Amino acid sequence: MDFEIRPAYREELPIIRAWAVQESWNPGLNDLEVYWRQGCLMVGLLGGQPVGCISAVLYGPAFGFLGCYLVDHRHRGHGYGRFLWEKAISSLPAQCIGLEGAVALQDTYLRHGFVKSCLHIRYQLQSRPWPVRINSLVPIHRVSFDQLLSYDTQHYVGQRSQFLKDWLASAEMRGWGYLQAGELRGYGLIRPAEIGYRIGPLFADTRYVAQQLLQTLLQACPANQPVFMDVPKTNAQAAELMVASDAIPLFSNCRMYKGLFPKLPLQKIYGVTTLEMG
Repeated sequence: MDFEIRPAYREELPIIRAWAVQESWNPGLNDLEVYWRQGCLMVGLLGGQPVGCISAVLYGPAFGFLGCYLVDHRHRGHGYGRFLWEKAISSLPAQCIGLEGAVALQDTYLRHGFVKSCLHIRYQLQSRPWPVRINSLVPIHRVSFDQLLSYDTQHYVGQRSQFLKDWLASAEMRGWGYLQAGELRGYGLIRPAEIGYRIGPLFADTRYVAQQLLQTLLQACPANQPVFMDVPKTNAQAAELMVASDAIPLFSNCRMYKGLFPKLPLQKIYGVTTLEMG
């Protein structure tokens, strides 16, 4: 049968989500809808039926990101993943391309010219009441979007205005910003996932700000729910915060880049947005 690659249709999102669940990625319930809106999701079809997928989002001439790279386990070993990979790479004419490398595939990415950056550790926390000072915390939709985008861009490789708008507007997304003298010093978002909830991003100038945001996010969902966050291993303050929050480390992936290597303030990144879109 002929293998075809084309943009994903909206009605195919449940199929992709089922693959992600099978791989224990625990996607947010509405994440794929946001990715699809960016126009970056592609599917590979065999006999007209989806057998694999990949995303290739271009945030501008400076940065692109690869994610959602999956082939249905029933169709592995036939080269379909390679075809998807080559199609995605060719669609990203960026100075730098990033991806999140699973341990089993890191050697493959190294052969394609990607270089390891930092490890991300997925932690599991527990939602429960916390004593939180809320004077400086503001619901995220009361923060000026221009102010939020400016702060977000300081913690990301490129500007992702449309993605951020869609991410904020995603169904059941909740979040808070930390304002000090009118200046944004941190923000965090939380959303329901296949299992429990996912936090991302969580950016903050200091551990204190991150702690206030984290504790508030953990109160935003029903009690005793598992909450997951992907934390840069190089952020020592974030690691200490995870220990103080009784978080359990589950597994790690490695952020990898090809091209112009970006410089990010990892000490201010407490939780990445999403491993699939950066």
